[in-house]
Amino acid sequence: MKRTISKSERPYRLLLCVMISLLVIMLAGCSTSSDSDTHTRGFTDFATIEEEYLTTIESLNWPEGFTPPDALEGEDTGASFQIGYGDTRASNLWEYSWMQEWLDTYNTDSERAAKALAELEKAFDMPYMGTDRCDDATRKYLRDNIDKAKLGDPSGFTECIQANYAD
Repeated sequence: MKRTISKSERPYRLLLCVMISLLVIMLAGCSTSSDSDTHTRGFTDFATIEEEYLTTIESLNWPEGFTPPDALEGEDTGASFQIGYGDTRASNLWEYSWMQEWLDTYNTDSERAAKALAELEKAFDMPYMGTDRCDDATRKYLRDNIDKAKLGDPSGFTECIQANYAD
């Protein structure tokens, strides 16, 4: 037999549904993702990210004749930064330098151009291309541009440099 809800029970049932819904929303809002950037990497000051930048600059291989800046430029020194930002900035400069190296040499020095592509292939194993700092579309964009370059097509690197590094 079917039980009917009396008029006096309806507000309580509605209130119960609303409370359960709010509880679910609150619990979802309070949870943390294990790969959340701000949770796993935190924030720091300019001096720390500049040290990251300089450490990364020293650890990377650079194209012949390219000298990276020995200080992190263009940042508000009083701002707060996510830990890893200095490494990412240095790695982006490294990526740019090897794309430019390939563009400068692909028609004139096949050995240097091949080295540039070999260096760029290393990007996918570097922290700045990790899932906590980079999305799939950005990794795919670099992959597509490297693949174009392997076929002798400079358009991908040219577009990337014009869009991201042009002064």
